[in-house]
Amino acid sequence: MSQTRPRAAIDLFADLTCPWCYVGWAALKQAAMATPDVTCSVAWRTFMLHPDMPAEGVDRRAYLKERFGDDPQRMAGVRAALMGAAQEAGAALDLDAPERLPSTVNAHRLIHWAAGQGKAEACIDALFEAYWANGLDISAIPVLAAVAEAIGMDGALVADLLAGDADKVAVSQLHTAAAQAGVQGVPVAVINRTAVLMGAESPAAYQRAIIESARN
Repeated sequence: MSQTRPRAAIDLFADLTCPWCYVGWAALKQAAMATPDVTCSVAWRTFMLHPDMPAEGVDRRAYLKERFGDDPQRMAGVRAALMGAAQEAGAALDLDAPERLPSTVNAHRLIHWAAGQGKAEACIDALFEAYWANGLDISAIPVLAAVAEAIGMDGALVADLLAGDADKVAVSQLHTAAAQAGVQGVPVAVINRTAVLMGAESPAAYQRAIIESARN
């Protein structure tokens, strides 16, 4: 008599311009692959760190300096921690690549549509790479249409939809629901609606949480 494998349904609340979210996403994927005895599913949950960001975005370096101050020692420490975590997770993170901090509304809209076609993971991977490896403006319609085309979606249709207001309200509502549920910063991973991991963890830490949650 065969036994059903335990399951781990993982909800990841994240935003694309957050480097720790990229690390957490990559680490979660690595942990899921390293746990073949558990059937894992990872669902992207929309959260925008800057929901009021203007469509044209802002200069990223100026924003970081204004928010975190001009403390080279502190920034060097944060940078070292990020790069170490990214290397462990296998995330191709280049902290110097992005020059702009864009609105992520359009990118979340694209993920929403990609999910409807079973292409969410490929879309998220491509968007993180576009921003954090190539420094592209992931609010720009041509960039997002190219991402869509690369993962097998209709790029022209995506461009037309992005030029209008399709699902802007839906994305905003998803963000609001996450905030009302208590999400204030990201990444946040919720496993089987019980285990909550706030902040990016290592692949090993995520794997332990997956195994523990699947047993309960």
